Amino acid sequence: MQKWEYIYLIAEKHGKGIFGFVLPKDISWKVHYVNGKQVANWTDHTLFNFLNDLGEKGWEIISSNMHMSIRTGSLPIEHLHLILKRPKSETAK
Repeated sequence: MQKWEYIYLIAEKHGKGIFGFVLPKDISWKVHYVNGKQVANWTDHTLFNFLNDLGEKGWEIISSNMHMSIRTGSLPIEHLHLILKRPKSETAK
């Protein structure tokens, strides 16, 4: 029987702004959490590059969901929740 392993990612829409206004050209998705652990220097890890690297290792996205947090006195924060899976290798069983 085929067995699977999973990764759970949370990416955050991140950008630089001027006086609280974020410029569209400066916005990108960054990988913030992997399996519940914060990624070191997370603002350096674009979602695009991170997913390409995982795809090369056999991972595929099976679920995605957008979530927006609105805090009083600040701009909304958008999160993208992703679940990826790949078959477990025979040696990992």
